[in-house]
Amino acid sequence: MYCYTHVNQFTCIFNELQLWTRISSEHPIFLKTVANLANIKLPKPLEDNLDNIHKMFLRLYNNVLYVKKDVSMNPTLCAKHIINVKRLIDEFLLHDTHALSFYPQLLKFGTQNKAWQELIKHIISEQTFMFELFKDLRHQI
Repeated sequence: MYCYTHVNQFTCIFNELQLWTRISSEHPIFLKTVANLANIKLPKPLEDNLDNIHKMFLRLYNNVLYVKKDVSMNPTLCAKHIINVKRLIDEFLLHDTHALSFYPQLLKFGTQNKAWQELIKHIISEQTFMFELFKDLRHQI
């Protein structure tokens, strides 16, 4: 965590966004890989939803990099930058809400595989942490 829950500069917000959008984009790929290795057969609609979550967060990650570069090229803090950062956080919160409503469905599969179950619970916990972090950061802007 770069901001220590208190925004001290925009750089820390960009670092948080960059870190957590990347991690959030990797979670679905990791889950599909582990399910495959553990012979946990996920229905196609669930796999498709994992792919969509991956794509949503990856697209957001790329947007974060673009806005971060734009801000660094024009370091004067202006309303446009603040609006863009708020938009990125709002989009993260939207995607995270979707992921958090979806991931518990995965607990219905591989019920005998404790590692799988703990992995899903860990990811849900991590995504919940991210949600609270970005709600707090958004509130501070």
